[in-house]
Amino acid sequence: MRCLLLFSLALIATNSLAQSPAPIPSSTLPNHKPEFEVASIRENKADGRSTSNIPLDRGSAYFPTGGILSATSQSLVSLLIFAYKIEISEFRGGLMRSLPSWAVKDKFDIQAKAGTEEPTKEGMRLMMQSLLEDRFKLRVHREKQQTPVLGLFLAKPGKLGRQLRPHDSAQTCSAPLPHPPAETPAAKMVGLWPATCGDGAEERISKTVLREVGRDMTMSAIADWLTGSGESALPIQDRTALNGTFDFILDFDPESLGREGISQVPRADSGPTFTEAVEEQLGLQIKKRGDGYVSVFVVDHVEYPSAN
Repeated sequence: MRCLLLFSLALIATNSLAQSPAPIPSSTLPNHKPEFEVASIRENKADGRSTSNIPLDRGSAYFPTGGILSATSQSLVSLLIFAYKIEISEFRGGLMRSLPSWAVKDKFDIQAKAGTEEPTKEGMRLMMQSLLEDRFKLRVHREKQQTPVLGLFLAKPGKLGRQLRPHDSAQTCSAPLPHPPAETPAAKMVGLWPATCGDGAEERISKTVLREVGRDMTMSAIADWLTGSGESALPIQDRTALNGTFDFILDFDPESLGREGISQVPRADSGPTFTEAVEEQLGLQIKKRGDGYVSVFVVDHVEYPSAN
């Protein structure tokens, strides 16, 4: 899963940061949540492809299933991302390093049924939180930390790039879209890919082109996604002052990224670097911003899941 890879890479880069100031006093996440009426968790040793009958992401896309949640070959990390809508920058406090290795490597199958046939996606998230807290003895909280940050700005006031557009509210997000034909130019695919809305996705186009895409995303969410896409050592925060939601497609050469993430060093035989693509295709610039406060997701306790 690309999100997991992005989070892991971002954390590796974060190791080079200086010691952060003491965090602002934390707040524990809500304890009173709805629960699944029936739920089963089993370890999956088949090493197959991860599947689910609803998008296990941070986005809003959701397809009614009669209250049934069915997921196979999912890591605990992927379940955490879905249940708590963890942003890329929220992993910067060392979440991956604090988790046991099985939380990343081991996979699980989940079959669960809600007490109602029409739960919302947010309701499913809360029920997943209850399930993780019960079976994994999970205890988590969020806290604010001060850290150096980068800002995402418009390169030219009032002007968007050709591959960044306001989301068309008339376009459906209630069902996945088919993948456009492979020969479709990137600029004409904006708003037609990825299949679901509300979160980013990635597709390898060629050896030297990596494609990052999103539909119906706020600029804050896009900035957070770019933090992972560029393997940035610092969180990127939105400073565009753009409201509403947007669709985007970003193509760049992943080999241009430096060891600590975002790089501006082009290769003679490559496509645009990450920063070049952000400016040329999206009409945005990433600049140093000084210090800022970021939310950090912290796992206080977790155990291998109990038997059903």
